[in-house]
Amino acid sequence: MFWFGIDFGTTNSACIGIEDKRRVKKFSDDEYPFPSLVIIDRMTGRVYCGREAWRRREELRESCEVIPSIKTYLGTDKTWKIAGRIWTPEMVAAQVFLGLKERVKKRLGTDELKEAVIAVPVGFSPAARAALRKAARMAGIEVKSFVSEPTAALFYHYNEIGHNTRIGVFDWGGGTLDVSVIENRNGCIKELATGGINKAGDYIDRLMAEWIHRRIVRKSGQKISFDDMPAEARDKMLTACEQAKRDLTWDDTAQIQILDYGPLGDVFETIDIEQFTLLINPVIDDAISCFGECLERSGMNIAQLDCILMVGGSVNLRPFNERIAEFWEGKEYYPEGEPEWSVAGGAARLSINEGKHILTQTVGVVMSDGSLYPLFAKGHYINSGDFSTATFALVEDAPAANLVFADGTGNALGYLSVPAFGFFGEKIEVIAWIDEDLILRIKARSLNRSEKSVREWQYDSLRMEYELPVMHLEVDEDDYKI
Repeated sequence: MFWFGIDFGTTNSACIGIEDKRRVKKFSDDEYPFPSLVIIDRMTGRVYCGREAWRRREELRESCEVIPSIKTYLGTDKTWKIAGRIWTPEMVAAQVFLGLKERVKKRLGTDELKEAVIAVPVGFSPAARAALRKAARMAGIEVKSFVSEPTAALFYHYNEIGHNTRIGVFDWGGGTLDVSVIENRNGCIKELATGGINKAGDYIDRLMAEWIHRRIVRKSGQKISFDDMPAEARDKMLTACEQAKRDLTWDDTAQIQILDYGPLGDVFETIDIEQFTLLINPVIDDAISCFGECLERSGMNIAQLDCILMVGGSVNLRPFNERIAEFWEGKEYYPEGEPEWSVAGGAARLSINEGKHILTQTVGVVMSDGSLYPLFAKGHYINSGDFSTATFALVEDAPAANLVFADGTGNALGYLSVPAFGFFGEKIEVIAWIDEDLILRIKARSLNRSEKSVREWQYDSLRMEYELPVMHLEVDEDDYKI
């Protein structure tokens, strides 16, 4: 039996399966995570996904709609009209899930991926969660639960760093840098601050491609910008630069060789580590500043932090590693293996034994004397399907019961006006529950009126923390390495 975890990323999506609670399998696309890119032919409606489509994205752009970073559209009303069909963000995201299912089926021979825990960014809105759940369902995948990406990464490496209390998570992938500061109290995870920027691996590939292109143009004497190059040539350059970037992790020089770079002919160029460092130093500055600002918002400084978990493919950049040694006092922890798979690995482990969300605020109804009647109390373990029901009475003759919802500190969260007949003591029933997407939903009506008089209210900003499960697995730790 397999338990699956999915890191549905901005640029790439990773899927990990754990077989019989022992062996980790990654479902890669040409040894890399699956691109979160969907390309649809404008005439035929044919869909292209995967690493090969990613390599040809500039070429295909001429006849197709190229939709990158579909995660950023989830929970919005954005649509695309392509080949006579209206595509919603959920429909596009479903194609990425279908691509992941195909990777699993290709490796295992059967369609095993039918449910998974999915990791999402901190602050991913409930509307976006609901849209992502719908997209997964379209592809035949049920979402067991959502977990934040930093929490998933931490859980995957909990045996190594779980003894620390204050942990930074630095997740630098292909599309975004996502940072967070976490407080870990005996496996109870509270995210103190988060941040991020849209400068990551793909952005660096583009910087390299434009830099190499300018050097070629100067040598050739031709005046043609990178954007004006044929699409197929741009694809070749971006792919070559991505590989060169990886080579410079270990080597002092990297070769960029392209046969038939459009009107500029064959390309044989070299970039060394010093040139690469100068090129990406501004990006590194932004990344370091992003984490520093997040740390400041958490109320801590680097001296108070116990460790920084480094995940995502871009954390291996050598110029970046040399720079942070000056600032972070050696607190970085680089997991063994391939860090771009850590988040999916943590989600897969949580699929075996899920954690629990715990409310860190009380939510209730304000009474006529100013006291709070709690519907859900601070410390409540959230289980989808739990209901809280209460009945109140009007204390004055009025055509409506005006309910005020507040937290335990007296902050008003929202209001709901419920039609009533208006006699003293009229009973008003309130039913509250927290749904699978962590939205507080409330229905209220007068018991003297029909169901047509029901009024609804929802609140999507509940404060909570996450309690990690205790793992009781008899595993060989080598089996858990990605």
